[in-house]
Amino acid sequence: MKKIRIFVASLCFGLSLFAQDGNAKKLCSSFTDCSSKAEKTDIHRKKIQLYSEAITNFKSSDGEKNKISILLKRANSIIKEASGDTGYKGEIALKVTHKPEYKKQQFDKAREDLNLIEANLNLLNTNEQTLYESLKSEINFPNP
Repeated sequence: MKKIRIFVASLCFGLSLFAQDGNAKKLCSSFTDCSSKAEKTDIHRKKIQLYSEAITNFKSSDGEKNKISILLKRANSIIKEASGDTGYKGEIALKVTHKPEYKKQQFDKAREDLNLIEANLNLLNTNEQTLYESLKSEINFPNP
C-alpha cells in the first residue's frame, strides 16, 4: 500500500510539473521588448530566439525599417551560431562544431532572412548594408 501511495504522489508531482511546462512563460511581450532583450545578450541562440519572437510580435506601427534590421541581426546570429561561435564570453571562449547537415539547415534559414531583406536594401544604413554583403558572401548567397 505504501508503494502505491508513493507512486501516486510521484505521478501527481510529475503531472503538475508537466502542466507548468504547458504554460511556458513568454520570452518577451512586444517587438521592442524582444529586440531590446536580444541586444542585451551575447549568446547567439538566445538572440535568435528573441529576434524570432520580435518578428512574431511585429506590428506595422513598429516600422518596416526596424523589422528589416532585426531580420539582418537574426541572420547574423544564425550564421555565427552555425559556424560555431556560441557568443559565450569569459576566460575561455566556447566554440562548437556542428554537423554539416545542421550548418546547411541554419544557413538556409539565414538565406531566407537575407532574401526578405534584399527587396528592402534601401531601408538599411551603410553599416547594415556592409553587414548584409558580408553575410551573403559568408554563406555563398547567389547573386541575382
